[in-house]
Order: sequence, then structure tokens, then C-alpha cells
Amino acid sequence: MTAAPPISEDRPLTAQEQVLVRWLLEHGNPDAAGFLPQLAEARVVSRCPCGCPSVDFSIGQELPPVGAGMQVLADYQWQAAGGPLFGVFVFARGGLLAGLEVWSVDGQDTAWSLPKIEQLRPLVFAPTA
Repeated sequence: MTAAPPISEDRPLTAQEQVLVRWLLEHGNPDAAGFLPQLAEARVVSRCPCGCPSVDFSIGQELPPVGAGMQVLADYQWQAAGGPLFGVFVFARGGLLAGLEVWSVDGQDTAWSLPKIEQLRPLVFAPTA
């Protein structure tokens, strides 16, 4: 089965996306804050076809290079009502802020909305035996 391609969009970030990405960059890896100036020029160019709030960016009408490796700038988790555990990270490619990804930690549910900042906790993985 082939994964569905992203759904094309061309819009500014929503207020919630803007606040979340800014917070993640301010609280991410040591080099994450260096991407803050790009946030002013970021636009959403596509979204995930599954219906989750994951989005890809362009910066000043420039698309991050698809073939470039993904650099995770900040990675956090939150627990939704009812118990599902989700993750959210902001990433760059080729030196450009490239997107915001929301994912299910246990693979059992889909996040249909972005987390509130006060819900976020650093992502930690338990060691495996």
C-alpha cells in the first residue's frame, strides 16, 4: 500500500501553529533558536492527508530541499484526554525551517489537534532490554 501524498496548501501559519513553533524553537536543541527569524517568513505549503495537524513549510517562497536530511530542532510529548500519548516536533532541512510533525507515540490513535504549550513535556524514551 502506498502512502497518500501530502495535500497542497498555500497559507500563512495559524496563530496556534505560530505560537507552538515559536515555543518549540525557543525550548529546543541549542541550535533551534537560530531558526526563529525564519518563522516570520514561513508559510504552510502542505498538510498531512490523514487529517492530523502536521504541516510542511516554505520560507520566503523557498521550499526546503526534499533530499536533505531532517534535522529535528525540538521534540516534545503530551498526553491527551483519555490517555493517548502523542509527540510533536519541529524540523529543518537544508538549513530551512521545514515543518511541524505530530505523531502517536504508541501508534494507537491520531492527534486531531495541536497541543497546548502547557501540556508539553520533553520527549523521553524508555530504554529497551
